[in-house]
Amino acid sequence: MASLSRALCVAATRPRWSPACSLGLRPLTSGAVPTTEKSVPYQRTLKQAQVAQGPTRPLPSTANVVVIGGGSLGCQTLYHLAKLGVSGAVLLERERLTSGTTWHTAGLLWQLRPSDVEVELLAHTRRVVSRDLEEETGLHTGWIQNGGLFIASNRQRLDEYKRLMSLGKAYGVESHVLSPAETKALYPLMNVDDLYGTLYVPQDGTMDPAGTCTTLARAATARGAQVIENCPVTGIRVRTDDFGVRRVAAVETEHGSIQTPCVVNCAGVWAGAVGRMAGVKVPLVAMHHAYVVTERIEGIQVSRCAHTLIPDLRRSGTAGRRGEGDVHGASPQRWGGWHLQGRVNERGGSYGAGDLRGGGFPTPAGF
Repeated sequence: MASLSRALCVAATRPRWSPACSLGLRPLTSGAVPTTEKSVPYQRTLKQAQVAQGPTRPLPSTANVVVIGGGSLGCQTLYHLAKLGVSGAVLLERERLTSGTTWHTAGLLWQLRPSDVEVELLAHTRRVVSRDLEEETGLHTGWIQNGGLFIASNRQRLDEYKRLMSLGKAYGVESHVLSPAETKALYPLMNVDDLYGTLYVPQDGTMDPAGTCTTLARAATARGAQVIENCPVTGIRVRTDDFGVRRVAAVETEHGSIQTPCVVNCAGVWAGAVGRMAGVKVPLVAMHHAYVVTERIEGIQVSRCAHTLIPDLRRSGTAGRRGEGDVHGASPQRWGGWHLQGRVNERGGSYGAGDLRGGGFPTPAGF
């Protein structure tokens, strides 16, 4: 606990923030005027679908691998294929990179999960995002190592976090189980009256989803991969070989076809629709998810309040820093699935404010 004690001592030496100042509240006086400039670009964030202007580059006639979907998963897949030396890899995105569900994600990256495989995968992802990509491209992914807190509102959840801490020790992941008082000292904005404790992971952090995908695409194309935007996929052509096995033959788009023996389905929310193009059922369902982005909160950028939060999983919520404010997400248990209407390419790649009336934004969740 020596390192934890030092961390708490450092936090205690920083300037204290009153709750009103930390939340950016101002006295209601007659001289107060409304803010004319918003920190959060609502009109650009909650944007309506835009008409595609054709593919950003000519389609190749053949490819060794075609990745469908230009979100986080698609860009990660293309990057690792290129880094492994796979030539002729092509990513097809129907609109722009991250225009599906990636653009509104919180970008949280934590290191502790119940599975040892997941811990190793997260450790690899953290190295790629926090170090490798910037060394390879000179571009910053928006990585901020601001620490993470797992919140326990019952005894069983706290016991689970203690087991996670033990697993982290085996993989060299620093973590500490904190009491409510220690949590309050670390994160003064939190109400800890109903908490049993928290699990604090100092090296967790957040990334910028759009910046990360752009950097992944840059690193992949530098190794010979191709990224083609504004190119919706309309079908996947399959054939049956001499042994009766159905195999991919080509990917069809609105602007031509690409002969390929391999397709990677990274369409996220639309993965089921893309799978049906090849006669494959994808066990994936889109769940409603809502979030709120705050305006600027004075002092949060330099205070110890700027932490990633992974609240009690029973409450299905997350919170983290976004620019000069906060982003808070929630997946209420009573919300159902998000149903796609029509073809995979009929819905615009970005969601408007009207989607909130339907229960929030779609987030893919696998079984």
